[in-house]
Amino acid sequence: MNTKKYLKKMTIEDKARLLCGTGAFWIGGFESKAGPVPELSMQDGGTGLNHQHFFQRLFRQPPEGVKPEDGMQAFFNFYEPKKLSGKAKAIREVMNKAVTEYRDGIDIGPGCYPPGILLASTWDKKTVYETGKALGMEASVYRIGVLLGTPNCNILREPRNGRFFEGYSEDPFLAKTLAPEMCKGVESMGIASNVKHFACNNLELNRTNIDELVSMRALREIYLPAFEACSKVATTLMTAYPKINGVHCHENRWLLKDVLRNEWGYKGVTMTDWDSCKGSTGDAEAAGQDIFMPGPWDHKDIVKAVEDGRLSKKDLDEAALRMLELIEKFSGVKKPEGLTTSKYKKAGDKAAYKAAAEGIVMLKNNGGLPLKKTAKAVFFGPDRFQDSGWGSARVETDRTTYLSEELGNILGDDHILKDDIEALRNGATAIVIETINSGESTDRPDLKMNKKTVSLIKKLAKNKGKGRICLILNVPGPVELGEIEDKVDSVFAVFYPGMMGGKAMADILTGKVNPSGALPCTFPVRYEDTPAYLCFPDNLTCNYGEGIYVGYRGYLKRGIKPLYPFGYGLSYSKFEAGGISGERRGNKFSVTLTVTNKSKMDGKAVVQLYASKIKPRTPRTPLELIGFSKTMVRAGEETEVTISFDKKELAFFDEEFNKFLVEDGGYDLFVSLKGCEDLIPAGSIYIADGSKELKCGPGWRMYHVLEQKVLMDAIAKDCEKTGFPYMALLEMVKWYPHMTFAEAVKEPEKYTAFLSAAKNFKPE
Repeated sequence: MNTKKYLKKMTIEDKARLLCGTGAFWIGGFESKAGPVPELSMQDGGTGLNHQHFFQRLFRQPPEGVKPEDGMQAFFNFYEPKKLSGKAKAIREVMNKAVTEYRDGIDIGPGCYPPGILLASTWDKKTVYETGKALGMEASVYRIGVLLGTPNCNILREPRNGRFFEGYSEDPFLAKTLAPEMCKGVESMGIASNVKHFACNNLELNRTNIDELVSMRALREIYLPAFEACSKVATTLMTAYPKINGVHCHENRWLLKDVLRNEWGYKGVTMTDWDSCKGSTGDAEAAGQDIFMPGPWDHKDIVKAVEDGRLSKKDLDEAALRMLELIEKFSGVKKPEGLTTSKYKKAGDKAAYKAAAEGIVMLKNNGGLPLKKTAKAVFFGPDRFQDSGWGSARVETDRTTYLSEELGNILGDDHILKDDIEALRNGATAIVIETINSGESTDRPDLKMNKKTVSLIKKLAKNKGKGRICLILNVPGPVELGEIEDKVDSVFAVFYPGMMGGKAMADILTGKVNPSGALPCTFPVRYEDTPAYLCFPDNLTCNYGEGIYVGYRGYLKRGIKPLYPFGYGLSYSKFEAGGISGERRGNKFSVTLTVTNKSKMDGKAVVQLYASKIKPRTPRTPLELIGFSKTMVRAGEETEVTISFDKKELAFFDEEFNKFLVEDGGYDLFVSLKGCEDLIPAGSIYIADGSKELKCGPGWRMYHVLEQKVLMDAIAKDCEKTGFPYMALLEMVKWYPHMTFAEAVKEPEKYTAFLSAAKNFKPE
């Protein structure tokens, strides 16, 4: 298809149809004046194939003679056929044959991969890329042209968010560094990646019509950087449900045209979240939205908007051309040549295992781990993990690994027990899995653990004798451990670990794998400590009142100690940092240090680099992550680590100038091996070539000028020379401190002493 020639032959109605989904998860597939438009499939798949949506697409009409109730039974137990009745089992066989034929002979369930929160816990770009590549392979097998939610890079702002687990981090630098790797991995397999939800989809409460009030500075510094980074590599982008400052995202011209296309240079396709558009599609199209999902969607309002002049023909043509190019490139997706069931399974299992093994975070260990070969493990409660969240992120598969089975393979089945208090008293390790369900459409009521789990741990603590208690948090995000934290000997956060979570956790418990994950979000002592606590909405408005103080920034700003801080994660190895030095070349800086492994086990250290502005003129967060490196250090050896960063990472967004600016002055640097609460000084740097807009001079606000004795002394001299009463000036600026110096004195060019002092002024 020659897309430009095709476009020229199309009618306005044809073009409008291109911009509207034709089915629940597909576009195109219709005849136009220019000829046939191929069908392109889309599918939720950020953690693997969404079983329900795939069946919805494949079985648009139920098999002949199949009653809906029998078909639903077969569907919901597709990967657990033992639960099916005879009739439903037969239907399942018919379905499975059709699915296997569709997959061109691949006769195994789809893979289930860790979500964004666990991928970010790896602090490893390569692992995220490889996971994206595996997801791209999955998409090719199911002939999916656009894999939705690869990635979801909304900031982890509010831990009650039902989809908290889908996002990457509470920190914009970590998110913008890792999330694009997912896009790259998916696209390397010839599949269109899809970044969502643009922007600020940080809660599920009233998500389709809630109005989020967010400062421009918070948008720019916290909520947009990951989207900007992904926009450079992603083919498609999904707009979010909510309004931002009164305007729905899919109707937000500033967001879609001014920022996304004109400022960031995005060339790809924008699509709505499913059923998010409730108003005029023509007006939304004019604002920068490309396609409206799901289908069938009425395209008449787009045609009418062109006729009314609300939508220009130029904008219509540009959007239609983008859609044609998307369909041409991704509508004929096929599985890679030579991909067999065995190779498909092996590749998926390997990527899922690597992600879980790198991302699982050890939060506590009093020395009882790793388990010895003679150890016994007693399971209380469930012995398997919930692999994925529910909603669009839900994955059904027959490839789940069970922790009890995997531990049995290592320690021996006779060393794996169930509900045996006596074994615990005699030295066995009790394994307690705390599972909290979470997903799309509903937020969590609180951060409490299940009462059943709390009660169980208290009971075990009273009866453990020589034994130990290991708590594994199979959760969507932070939880309050409260009074039971000191009753357990070890704690792990596995979040939703995907299909290989059981195997990865077993290997970590027994020391085959040394844990190396680090938290991408803060665990509070109590929910009331979280920065956004007072800002949870009670109706249709959500005020992002914490501003830029999201996550660890808010804890540090208020001096509140968390339970487990951002960047925190333990290892079986003991690491020490030393020999720190720095270098600058132009706008590039680097910090080099030596990391020594003081243990007998090889391990990976997550080295983090933070910056803090010394005496900022504009309020800043106390600490900001500006670089990191995950590095293998052999037992008893040392490794040199260099972390580089650009001067722009020291910038903040100035709302007055509507741009990012770098302030002159000093910045303290810190490295950490255990997160933002455990810092090692790494020296200071001085910026003398910051943004001209912030240079000391006539544009400075008087409340800043008043703080500097050298400037005030110069002004006093100038006042004496010009005859302007100095005391009158002081009295005036006492009432109007936000006036600039130029506004206060009217003729700043006459104040030569001040201008000279300002030129030579060096902020701390």
